[in-house]
Amino acid sequence: MNRLYVGFRKQLELPKGGFLLISDEVVAFPRARVFDPLKHSFNPLKGIDYKKAREIADVLYTVYPQGENTLTVRNGKRALLKALLDAKSLDKIYGDEEVNGLVGDLMASPVLERVLCNSTNFSFSPHSSIVARLNRAELGDFDCLVLGLFLMAHFKGQVIVPDFGFYGRESHVSLIRDGRLMAGVNFLDELPDKLRKAGLLIEDKVGMGATVDDAETLARYAGYRPDRLREDNEFNRFVEEAMA
Repeated sequence: MNRLYVGFRKQLELPKGGFLLISDEVVAFPRARVFDPLKHSFNPLKGIDYKKAREIADVLYTVYPQGENTLTVRNGKRALLKALLDAKSLDKIYGDEEVNGLVGDLMASPVLERVLCNSTNFSFSPHSSIVARLNRAELGDFDCLVLGLFLMAHFKGQVIVPDFGFYGRESHVSLIRDGRLMAGVNFLDELPDKLRKAGLLIEDKVGMGATVDDAETLARYAGYRPDRLREDNEFNRFVEEAMA
């Protein structure tokens, strides 16, 4: 299922069945397993194929944005894609200078090196309820961003991200297309343009403490139009509820 929450309240309703929830703190949920980056590790290249290698290449290039889809970026992604298909783990990737430099920068983090390169000791069944505790105050923004993006690319079931304004990238349009994203943002403008447009097309959108601009945008996408002749109208009632 897809659902988008817009506003400052991040009380996302957890679905029945399996999911991956990325959160700063552990959320109490019956039978949920906790992925702790200080204890657990997994191999994001396990079962690597062309589709997965392409997704990982996109993930890594969103961590190091180049500003636009230039020829240099496309060549870099192509070189990284080939290196990923030839590797068994991230620390065994060998490519040109740009590829080696990119991977070397990731591996400079002791947390990322341990989580992504040590022997796997945590499984990600799409039927399991998993809470990934990625605390930005403890790990830092960079490590949490990389881990969050890798986890979202690795998990094959429902993905729940209350702070999608931080983690959301254009490549995550595929999660919406697959019908398996539940996300929360403070403002719609936190999202890249393509992802924001895709998010607004999600049928199930919930305003919870949204700004006036965002509440009015949600109202328009819900099919309501302002009525300047009557203050008490469906458009205004929707906006007030989305801001509440």
